[in-house]
Amino acid sequence: MMCQPARLRPITTTFVSLAVSLSLSAPGTAAEVTAATAGSGDPCQIGDTFNCGTDEASAYVGLTRQQVLALKRFPDDNGSTVVSDRPRDAPVYEYMSLNDCAEAQPETTTQEVSCAHALKDCPPDMAGPYLRIWRRTLAGDRVMEPWTAQGSTCASDVAPGARPTLSMADIKAQFMRTPWAKPQISSQPAGNTTLVNLTTFYKVNWTPAGFAPGEVDRSVLRGIPVRIRPKLVGFTYVFGDGSTYGPTTSTGGVYPDGDVKHIYRAKGEFPVRVNTTFGADFSLDGTAWDEIPSTVTVPGPATAVTVREAKGVLVSR
Repeated sequence: MMCQPARLRPITTTFVSLAVSLSLSAPGTAAEVTAATAGSGDPCQIGDTFNCGTDEASAYVGLTRQQVLALKRFPDDNGSTVVSDRPRDAPVYEYMSLNDCAEAQPETTTQEVSCAHALKDCPPDMAGPYLRIWRRTLAGDRVMEPWTAQGSTCASDVAPGARPTLSMADIKAQFMRTPWAKPQISSQPAGNTTLVNLTTFYKVNWTPAGFAPGEVDRSVLRGIPVRIRPKLVGFTYVFGDGSTYGPTTSTGGVYPDGDVKHIYRAKGEFPVRVNTTFGADFSLDGTAWDEIPSTVTVPGPATAVTVREAKGVLVSR
């Protein structure tokens, strides 16, 4: 599969990564992806080794959960030796997991950055973020080998040396909590009253409360300023008599140019509403906008439209 690297947009964050030395028994030995250098800017490349790890939908996967849990704890680790049984100055591996962003390098001023690639590119059934696992070799207090990248993974809950960080699940949850502006329908003829077999025109008006498409909802998630900007995916007009129109992006209008219209075939009072499907873009700490891979449909308040029956009456002059 050809690897298409995502654009990386670094931002400064406030979360902390924790380097750890693995000291528990491991269930086996993972196939390691080693490299002397990293940070080429291509999220699929670790030094001279490509570790694209994409699934059928081109989402990043990287090392599996089992491979992460089976990372070696020391050279020649076969999974059976307990670290405490080895000499005190025997080499051990120390791990650190950082967001898979070009600028996130161990023990640098930018090691805590995040980027849209790390947040967005894990499969929907994995919370992420997409992390790059780094390793160095220690012998007592001495550094025997510097930090090198060992691979990347979406199994962030078991990645060694990782602390809870902002994920796309957090962004989606905040998106779902957005207080939306609700579109309310008005109709023509005026007064929300019309006649049987007469063409009735409808128009959407946004309520003042809440966030309409193009407006920006600001919040702070895990210490990171996040902006969410709703956008319209589509309206579905519900006319109350079993008929609907949509999805459409039209807000309708009035006679004669309005393109959202309906004819009632019976008299009565009908609750008319419009259901709005929102998408949204997000921005981390003022960086460029990226799309949130999710939508939400919000039902609007109902407007009662009265349909009356007109009768012809002969009059003499």
